[in-house]
Amino acid sequence: MKHHHRNPRARGGRKRQPSRRDPLIGFEAPVTIEQVGARGDGIAHIQAPDGKAVLVYVDCVLPGDEVRVALRQKRGDGYGAEVIEEIARTGAFNPPRCSHFKECGGCALQHMSDDDYRAWKYDKAKTAVLRAGIDPEDADDLIAEVEISPPASRRRAGFSVHVGATGVFVGFHGRFSHTVLNVPDCAVLRPELMAFRSAFVDFLTSCPPDYARDIKEVFVTLVDNGLDVLIQASADPNLDMRQDLAEFAGAQNLARLSWQVGDRPDEPVAARHTPLVSFENVEVSIAPAGFLQATLDGQQSLVNAVKQALDEIAPRQVADLFCGVGSFTFALALHGKRRSVTAVESDPRAVELLQYAVGQSGSPIKVVKRDLFRQPLTAAELGAFDLVLFDPPRAGALAQCEQLATGGPEWVLAVSCNPATFTRDMRVLRNGGYEIQKVVPVDQFLWSSHLELFAVLRRKAV
Repeated sequence: MKHHHRNPRARGGRKRQPSRRDPLIGFEAPVTIEQVGARGDGIAHIQAPDGKAVLVYVDCVLPGDEVRVALRQKRGDGYGAEVIEEIARTGAFNPPRCSHFKECGGCALQHMSDDDYRAWKYDKAKTAVLRAGIDPEDADDLIAEVEISPPASRRRAGFSVHVGATGVFVGFHGRFSHTVLNVPDCAVLRPELMAFRSAFVDFLTSCPPDYARDIKEVFVTLVDNGLDVLIQASADPNLDMRQDLAEFAGAQNLARLSWQVGDRPDEPVAARHTPLVSFENVEVSIAPAGFLQATLDGQQSLVNAVKQALDEIAPRQVADLFCGVGSFTFALALHGKRRSVTAVESDPRAVELLQYAVGQSGSPIKVVKRDLFRQPLTAAELGAFDLVLFDPPRAGALAQCEQLATGGPEWVLAVSCNPATFTRDMRVLRNGGYEIQKVVPVDQFLWSSHLELFAVLRRKAV
């Protein structure tokens, strides 16, 4: 056997170098806040020890505030910073509506006055429209007033859960943190969700710790006939836990309580009755943690915008793309004069539930299962419709918009929960010959940086 001797002069493997700590982390400096950024945080610049200007993002501040900050983490092209001293606040600073505001990561703008908050949301919509290529002098004529859901109106929430030596925590993560905070007085959620949270804390406190620690998140949705609850956990419940959960569901009068481990299908633990929501007086079942518009007020604002467009357009053949369980489907089919609607959705459970509701109601709706990200309706298929509505997830509808730009119908209604992808999709449609006729901003996530946009587009005559 041939022996291989190591060359004593050969270089060894690369030694791991200890990671270098960013010298600016922990650096403190006074700043004057310049503006509120797209994420709802204040933007300012400080001078670093080497004399360079450094961009910082500061939570819970307003333009004109003078504060002393400490840099805490690298963030994009700047640094996230924490206020360690308030030097001077502007007169526009409002007391936050929630005692957890500075710690909880859920809200960003509770300290804004109502008028300033509405103006900030409007400017966010205007920025999206301008970036879509609309002339500044035309933008204000296109954008309607922002429709804002009131406090204590959000009907669905995902609570993070941590059970440890220091107690039971059911709430939301802290700002830029994995720490779970108890939030017994959240100002944006419906009272029914907050009552459930309190009862669930008591339930977990009474459970054997080994079982309670398996629970990681709980999703709660207020439907028309009660609460629908989905528990996400790291292990299956044993028989005793199942019995306790069933008793808890009965005591809290839950419509349904389900359990899910990882990516496995959810399992109903207690189903007292089928969770239902109503669209145009048609009852539709929903899946555990299934998508609904965040507030009833927001849903009604969007549906009203759709109905107003239908009154003005009077279409006969409509496609409802990314339709879910029918948030807009039944309004498209049944408002005013009945019209034929083809509803397209990729989620098989949503398709099944919508098909059942359509069958029970006798509505003029055809439900189709199709992944519109991978297989959008082609220009040839779109020729069968005189109106298309699409309401995609945050990723937007780029592939479908490219087909619409090529051969879409005269009218398009677009619903978007992400101003960035709204801008991109609108640019594609405008490059394909569409003009934006109207934009309605709808704010369902009060005091956050999120904003929903509804747009009416019409293809320019050739």
